[in-house]
Amino acid sequence: MPSNTPEHDTRIGVKEASDKKLFRCVCPLDCPDTCSIIAHVKDGKLVKIEGDRNHPTTRGFLCPKMTRNYPGRVYSPDRLLYPMKRSGPKGSGDFKRIGWDEAVDTIASHFKKIISEDGPEAILPFYGSGTLGIVHGKLAGKRFFNRLGTLQLDRTICTKAGRMGYLYTMGSSEGADPGGIPQSRLIISWGTNTFATNLHQLPLLSEARRRGARYVVINPFRVKGAEVADIFIQPRPGSDAALALGMMHVIIREELYDKDFVDKNTFGFGMLCQRVEEYPPEKVEKLTDIESETIIELARLYAQEVPSFIYAGSGMQHHTNGGMTVRTIACLPALVGAWGHIGGGMFFPTSTVFPVSWDKLEGNELRPGPPSCFNMNRLGAMLTNNKPKIRALYVFNANPLAVLFNQNKLTMGLERQDLFTVVHEQFLTDTARYADVVLPATTQFEQVDLHASYFHLNIQLNRQAIAPVGECRSNLDTFNVLARALGFTDKCFNQSSWDVIEEVLSINHPALEGITLDRLKEEGYAPVNMPNTPLGQPYAPFRDGVFHNPSGKIEFYSNRMKEDGYDPLPAYTAPGEGPECTPELYERYPLYFITPSAHSLLNSNLATGPHAQEAEKRPTLILHPKDAATRGINTGDKAKVFNDRGSCTLWALVAEKVRPGVAVSLGQWWSSRSPDGANTNHTTPDYLADMGGGSAFNTNLVQVEKIT
Repeated sequence: MPSNTPEHDTRIGVKEASDKKLFRCVCPLDCPDTCSIIAHVKDGKLVKIEGDRNHPTTRGFLCPKMTRNYPGRVYSPDRLLYPMKRSGPKGSGDFKRIGWDEAVDTIASHFKKIISEDGPEAILPFYGSGTLGIVHGKLAGKRFFNRLGTLQLDRTICTKAGRMGYLYTMGSSEGADPGGIPQSRLIISWGTNTFATNLHQLPLLSEARRRGARYVVINPFRVKGAEVADIFIQPRPGSDAALALGMMHVIIREELYDKDFVDKNTFGFGMLCQRVEEYPPEKVEKLTDIESETIIELARLYAQEVPSFIYAGSGMQHHTNGGMTVRTIACLPALVGAWGHIGGGMFFPTSTVFPVSWDKLEGNELRPGPPSCFNMNRLGAMLTNNKPKIRALYVFNANPLAVLFNQNKLTMGLERQDLFTVVHEQFLTDTARYADVVLPATTQFEQVDLHASYFHLNIQLNRQAIAPVGECRSNLDTFNVLARALGFTDKCFNQSSWDVIEEVLSINHPALEGITLDRLKEEGYAPVNMPNTPLGQPYAPFRDGVFHNPSGKIEFYSNRMKEDGYDPLPAYTAPGEGPECTPELYERYPLYFITPSAHSLLNSNLATGPHAQEAEKRPTLILHPKDAATRGINTGDKAKVFNDRGSCTLWALVAEKVRPGVAVSLGQWWSSRSPDGANTNHTTPDYLADMGGGSAFNTNLVQVEKIT
């Protein structure tokens, strides 16, 4: 059962106010920063949150996403407080309140019937990054669905393609430590939106700039911060690999590469030299829309400033060529010898320096049969083609009817009358409106959890600050009670959050040595131990020259890629929708449509409540003045964005933040909060990237017309 008496601990490194209790919590959202939060509780209610001044990354401030009335979100009148059963048509949002016993019995009886008739693989779990906690995000659901024997989710939506490409080059997912940015001489923010998605990188960038570092921003959209860059480059969407190859052409042609590092630590340099001959700056200009002189200037700057740091965002690999794009960019640091220096190399969000994997605790040994997975990007296809036969869907930590692609297809699947759908949520999301049973979920302040980061090298404890509101329950508590209803007697389904955390911290890994639950209760966080690095100091990976590729080196040429059916060398392949690959489609739909993050939304999170409207105003389409003029569109007009997959209506903003031929909409608004009941993902494709089954939603051609 969930805890209704949050444990209070005054040992949090801040002064406790006489009329308040203070709790150290952790932001659970899908953000690299993983902020440490001080929660103020008065008379058992959350009244205020602030950044932890003692945390080395948080530094006492939080992003606007969290600080804009988060207590109001916890106590929102729209918050789901009780289990509910559908009483109207799917999608209508008509439900009636039921008790937890009835909800659990309903779910268990449906699952038992489905398993007896069609087997457990007729049940699909779907979850995202609603919480990144190790207990409630990483382990609780995996253990339950492993024991149930369902298909498991292959989480491909975010960075899977790029991760595979990076692995082919580097041999492991280890990347440069962003904590070393202040010691960099050149920082390249390539495809990132730092102010919106990684705010606590800014102090590191500022410190590096004060020390004389140069700053480059590469992005198809003029993101906030581009105005202070020494160089701002706007490539055509999906052309980043061509830019990297053009840079390598210049660096090799002008002999600016680090000959000693290349000789000792790379494989296939001679073949790379032949490949980059195909990409002189003049050719790359035609592929990227970047002037050849700019390409040459960037290449020379990158080769001459040591150490250099590339921070690669995930947006660039949300294309059909995404895996090869990251694979190609990952060759650049090796060419100039950036690795081995603090502040040198490349960081990609899942190419993290965090050294510990929790996979061994996911309960694979509980499975009644061999494991098999399904690609989360294909949810709509699986629900509509019914191959394999899917009879139930359980959604938690996710809102697929906002963030997944080709939404018309997904809606058709969720409308199936023979599909039994359960959604565990905090609010009645677009997805929850199609559920047969809705379960009320806790927020981070109502549960205990443990957090790692994919940005900084700390592990953090989230304390429960308040009792769950209404009858809300955490993921762990919910899966435990469902397990008992299904007759599962495995020990893990009787564990509390504290038990799971103890199990996590007992992993025999040198990085966790000396980190105990008592220490985390006392200090809130602890830096993990990294090889040959003073505790809490930036880590320089690959300093020892050990790489985990078959060659033992960074691979410009990869035999593994050849064996897997890929070009073994870095390459540029045009996106699957565009003038090179689909000229007829491009003639009908001549605008590249991309959807970067908004400053006040996080994926589909935080779209409820007045704060989203106050900050982001409304779903907006940004068009270049030339594109707007040819369509008779002015700022404030409603515009229809459409292609063969679907359409959405957005309010136009005419600005030179984009290049001609590119359209941008910030954030993932819920369809129910969009003008015509459809968000931007009604236009995006659900086909897959070139590697790992990753998503390719930025490879998306559209047309735009004014709505009169």
